[in-house]
Amino acid sequence: MSYKIDFDRGAFQIDVIQKAAYRFIDRMSVEFQLDEKHVHCTLGLNSQEVDHDALIQDFHKEVLDQALRKQVASETESIRHLILARAFSRTGLT
Repeated sequence: MSYKIDFDRGAFQIDVIQKAAYRFIDRMSVEFQLDEKHVHCTLGLNSQEVDHDALIQDFHKEVLDQALRKQVASETESIRHLILARAFSRTGLT
């Protein structure tokens, strides 16, 4: 079975959707098509999966999770660099 899902490119970048799709690689395949405003995904669901609706909902949740992870990483990048710089400055390595 296959389903089509569209994501707004203003809200979700392609790399975020690809990461989410990779997490589901054992349960479905995802084909991507891009236009100016959307990422169109065709989900090829394995016939073994019992509840396709639940799987699709989980995929939506994973896309949102990956988008938020990317946002948090971006917002905390300078702090992470500062912590790493401080940690390595005490090692005595040159």
